[in-house]
Amino acid sequence: MRKKFFMLTAMILSVTMISSCSSIPSGNRMDIKAGDTFTLHKPVTVAPDHARVFFQYGKPTRQSTYEKYDQHCRLEIKTLKSQSQTIQPDTFEITQVRIDVEEIASQAPAQNNPVYYALNDADYFPNTGSTLANSSWVRLSLGGDSEPPETMDVVHLYLSSKKQPDILRLTCAGALSTGDPLDAPRSYRPQKTQINTILGAYGHVSTSP
Repeated sequence: MRKKFFMLTAMILSVTMISSCSSIPSGNRMDIKAGDTFTLHKPVTVAPDHARVFFQYGKPTRQSTYEKYDQHCRLEIKTLKSQSQTIQPDTFEITQVRIDVEEIASQAPAQNNPVYYALNDADYFPNTGSTLANSSWVRLSLGGDSEPPETMDVVHLYLSSKKQPDILRLTCAGALSTGDPLDAPRSYRPQKTQINTILGAYGHVSTSP
C-alpha cells in the first residue's frame, strides 16, 4: 500500500512538473556559438594562487563573497602564479561552447537517492556524467529524509586571443538549486542577455553575423 501511495504521488508530481516547466528554457540550447566574441572592457586582477575572477551584479567580486543563489560568471586563466595577474582589455574569439552541471553538495547515500523523471529538452542526466538527447530530468525526493543535491547549470565559453593566450574561458552559472521550480529563473543557465547583465560595464558577448 505504501509503495502504491509513493508511485501515485510520483505520477502526480511528474505531471505537475511537466505542466509547470513547459516554458523552462532548453538545457541544450544556447544563443551563443563558436565564432562569437567576448570583449573585456576593463582590466581585472586575478589574486595570487587563484585562477578565476568572479563577476556578479555588473562588477568583479570574490569567490568567498559572491552570492551562490543568483547567476554569476567567472573569467578563468590557465596558469596559477604566486603573484597577482592582470587580464587586460581584449576581444576574445569564442572557440567552443560547452554546457555542464556542477554539483556543490555531496550525493546522498544510494538508498536515499531521489527519483528522476524525464521532461522535455535537456541534455544532461544529473550525477552520471552522461548526456541524453531531447530529454530532461526533474529531481524528486520521495520518502525518507533525502533531498536532491544542490547544483549549478553552467555554460563554458572557451576563449582565444593571440595577445593573451593564457586566458582559458568565461564560465557563467545559474543559481545554486535543488531543482525546485520556485528557484527559476535565477537557476537557469544564463543566456547572452543575462551574461551581459552580469558583466555590466566590464564586458559583453557579441553574436557574429
